[in-house]
Amino acid sequence: MNKKQIKIFSSIIAAAVLMAGLFVMADYFALFGTKTELKLGFVEARFRTLNKDTGALVIDVGVRCFQKHTMDACTRRESHQAGVVAAHFPVRRLVTSTLLFKKSEEFIKPADPKMHVMLMHQNYNNPTKTILLENIYSGKETEYTVEMPPRAWAEPQQDIEDDEDEYE
Repeated sequence: MNKKQIKIFSSIIAAAVLMAGLFVMADYFALFGTKTELKLGFVEARFRTLNKDTGALVIDVGVRCFQKHTMDACTRRESHQAGVVAAHFPVRRLVTSTLLFKKSEEFIKPADPKMHVMLMHQNYNNPTKTILLENIYSGKETEYTVEMPPRAWAEPQQDIEDDEDEYE
């Protein structure tokens, strides 16, 4: 290749790089427009469950979430940690983007900003924890500690005495 061909080739490469740079810069400043999409997803909150009397971890705890007008507002997911229950809450997001860049993302707030989470276990009273969804959406609080009071089982003394009388 002679010098003239190298000069033409390098000017073509420089023009292509310049055009690509101008395209990226124009898209960054949204000169080609933006689009807004509604995306559905989940956010997670974790609940560490402890026995109120002993402080020991409580395992195999179920989750039930409810809000105003919604009885099943979350799903339980495996946390893969002993004594920790993970709950996933549905979330709607508005995402504004250009051809190459994501410009903004905002959460659509539900009608009721409070989520009531009931932690269920057959040997414990079922405490209800009320949390603000804004804290979960923003990532401020994602793990909560919940003390579960053991259920007071009444001893059926009268039934035992009646059974003993029948066998005598």
